[in-house]
Amino acid sequence: MEQDHKELGRILELFSFNRNVPGTVYWWPKGTTLFDLIVNDLKKRLAEDGYQDLKTAPIIDVETLKKSGHFDNYREKLFFCGNEKEMKEEKVDWCLKPMSCPGSIKIFNEQMHSYKDLPLKFSEFGTVFRYEQPGEVNGLLRTRVITQDDAHIYCHEDQIETELIKLIDFIHETYKRYGFSEIRVELSTRPEKSIGTDQEWQKAEEGLKKALEEKKIDYTENKGDGAFYGPKIDFHVKDSLGRSWQMGTIQLDFATAERLEANYIDEKGKKQNPVIIHRAILGSVERFMAVLLESTGGALPTWLSPVQAIILPVSEKHLNYAKKVTTMLSSQTGRVPDLGSIRCEIDTRNESVGKKIRDAEIQKVPYIIVVGDKEEKESNITVRTRGSKDLRVQKIEEFSKELNG
Repeated sequence: MEQDHKELGRILELFSFNRNVPGTVYWWPKGTTLFDLIVNDLKKRLAEDGYQDLKTAPIIDVETLKKSGHFDNYREKLFFCGNEKEMKEEKVDWCLKPMSCPGSIKIFNEQMHSYKDLPLKFSEFGTVFRYEQPGEVNGLLRTRVITQDDAHIYCHEDQIETELIKLIDFIHETYKRYGFSEIRVELSTRPEKSIGTDQEWQKAEEGLKKALEEKKIDYTENKGDGAFYGPKIDFHVKDSLGRSWQMGTIQLDFATAERLEANYIDEKGKKQNPVIIHRAILGSVERFMAVLLESTGGALPTWLSPVQAIILPVSEKHLNYAKKVTTMLSSQTGRVPDLGSIRCEIDTRNESVGKKIRDAEIQKVPYIIVVGDKEEKESNITVRTRGSKDLRVQKIEEFSKELNG
């Protein structure tokens, strides 16, 4: 199937998989570029919104997970760590982290915080590890090694509504940026197995409902499917088969801070537990990329394309001019300045121009540039835009301005 992200990953030279280790991804250079473009774009926007970036350790102690409640709820998905003797004797105290929140709270607890510091926003593009069953693993859509854009907002109760509304807006703006317009919203309530008091759950569920109603967002209620520590709002988008995939989530947590002894000093000098808003915008970066590839058929927007322009010299004697064009374009800042310069390549293969053009079309490169005798003599380039058969002659500077839009 042409729209299948696994096939697109192969055709576009983005990533591959290791059959011997199901649920893991091997990122090729172009795939790594795309991955980094998505991550760095979001990091920039988060920094502008006051987030501080963290990096927590990939290994967490089991004792902390027991204390937080994650151990009882995620035990079957944990990858335990230990040497051969420890594993045989089942005396294992560590595991690969299945989520980033306990690590974020550990960092929060390393310093004393005042009510004046709140809301405090910690974000992390963390790698988490979950043992998905073999039948559940599916390309990038469901992996065992997951990159999550986790964040935790530590706040007091009168800041909750403002932060929730800002998050809802941020998530919708992000999806719109990537061309996702059909978004389904779910509100998931208290599950059978949970921590926290009835009063805390009532406050949390009412807080999420109020924010959704304030934004006039239609949602369906998913009873009993909240996180064990709090209710959540989930954001779903559709893939090429019409399947709905959860991407972003906002979770309101009144319980975990007390369990892990996270606190701040209030106006009266007394210790209080912060409310924690857990949130992810993309969710799994791998899954987000899979749905993005399938929804675009691999024809990514120019700003996201790993190769924005490919230069095709007519023959070997035009290679030096092709290199000059590449140098000039690569020195120009791209449309999204913080994402670096214009990304271009030269096809140096000993193939006909027609063959090179066909291959560039298969690769979904936004701009194909042909250079030969005429172009070199007149210091021009011949440009063909993705999806069009038309050719146009342009000055390099003129094309650069067009690309930067």
